[in-house]
Formats: sequence, C-alpha cells, structure tokens
Amino acid sequence: MKKVFTSCSLADAYCVRALLEAEGIPCVVRNETLLQGQATADGHPSVWIVDDGRLEAAESIVSGYLSGEGLSRAVGGQWKCQTCGELHDPQFTTCWQCGTDRTRDR
Repeated sequence: MKKVFTSCSLADAYCVRALLEAEGIPCVVRNETLLQGQATADGHPSVWIVDDGRLEAAESIVSGYLSGEGLSRAVGGQWKCQTCGELHDPQFTTCWQCGTDRTRDR
C-alpha cells in the first residue's frame, strides 16, 4: 500500500478516494476518527492505494485534484452505465439506477 494523499479535511480525503475509485484504483481512507476528536499517531486523514502498481495513475489523479481541476476534469467527465444507459457525474462509482459498478462498466 502507498499513501497518495493527506489532508486536514476528511471530506477532501473522501473526494480523492471517489476520484481514484472512479478510475478503477482501489483505495482506503485512514485516520477517519480524527473528526471524532480521537487523534491518532499517524496524523491526518490520508488515502492509500491498494495496488502499488497503480501509483503513477493515482498520483496523476491526485495532482489534478490539487491543481483545482475539480471532479469532472480530473476523471474525464460524466460516464454512462452500460447496463441501463443512465448518465452519472464522475465522483459516483456505482449506478444509482441499476447498481452496476463503474469499474465493471468499462
């Protein structure tokens, strides 16, 4: 596992996680309990990728997020579910209409 993002904001960590997952990069958020006032030895909320082989792609997505490209530009805009045809904004990883996972959708 490699850490690709750290922030004082748990919301930012979740946004980065959504961007990475939308591109098929499995990841986890660590140190989520900071919002509950339970500081950990590891520090602020952070996003870690599961597959080290995807580090370069993950860093590129994080760089786009940090440079202010926003959600739609960072992952290439809307995606269309292959199962039902519903259009979704890039931060969503599952079709709200039929439940198809975006990574399976590609």
